[in-house]
Amino acid sequence: MDNTTIILLLSFIASLIAVMTPIIKLNSSITKLNITIDNINKLIEKDEALLVSHTNILDNHEIRIDRLEHK
Repeated sequence: MDNTTIILLLSFIASLIAVMTPIIKLNSSITKLNITIDNINKLIEKDEALLVSHTNILDNHEIRIDRLEHK
């Protein structure tokens, strides 16, 4: 191998590292964001279930008040 081949090989490896490093960091950031979004979606589902439960309790309370008012 002559010097030109070695320089080309080293520059190729350096450019490959320069391109792959941000791509790997971006991939890990996307993975973290996906996990965070999944957790937020689960919390929203729990909150919606709690809201339905509270709505049912309030509806029952209003029915009870109506019955008491009509007596």
